Amino acid sequence: MSSDGLENGEGDTVSVFIVSLGNPPPHDQSRHSAGHILLKALQSHLEFPAFRRSRPFGNSLISEGKVADHVNVMLCQCPASMNESGDAVAKAYRQFVSAPAATVDEWPTLVVLHDEMELAPGQLRLGRGAASAKGHNGLKSVQQSLRSTGLGGRLAAKKGRFLRVGFGIGRPAGSTRRKEDVAAFVLGQLPEGEREQLEGCAEELMELLEEEIAK
Repeated sequence: MSSDGLENGEGDTVSVFIVSLGNPPPHDQSRHSAGHILLKALQSHLEFPAFRRSRPFGNSLISEGKVADHVNVMLCQCPASMNESGDAVAKAYRQFVSAPAATVDEWPTLVVLHDEMELAPGQLRLGRGAASAKGHNGLKSVQQSLRSTGLGGRLAAKKGRFLRVGFGIGRPAGSTRRKEDVAAFVLGQLPEGEREQLEGCAEELMELLEEEIAK
């Protein structure tokens, strides 16, 4: 990461909360848990401390550190299953907002990492978190929880950003959309080649975030 990529116009401290969606074991290495795998690669890329479980953050696995002295970053692995991610993400983000490291006048950027069937395997795409989830139940859960808790409105009012980054996993053979075929596909093991691509995306991810947040 560059020294000024995430700095705001006045050179003040910036806070970023990056949370991954996925599933707990035995599906933590599946296509549907691509967000978790990307988060771990990011922790290694940034040379942040090992993940630790945190009760205040709803038993999420967290790792935090600074980038270039003025960027506070927390990495958070959501502990809930994919379809029930919302409440856990909202609780963890609320806790981060209340932490001393967070800025007072401007809420931290919220970034959600997830798998994306609408992208070819290996691709990354950054978008607005409130945009259509396109059938992704984990994103739907997060969006619903942010609305129901009022966090989404307060995030916008405090000039915070809600972003998401999808990692492409493609679709099952034949592009079938049958529910049972899709479920078997996303819960299947991420192929080794795609996993290597995913683990190599940490630098690209940070470049995407730098470009967006610096706008």
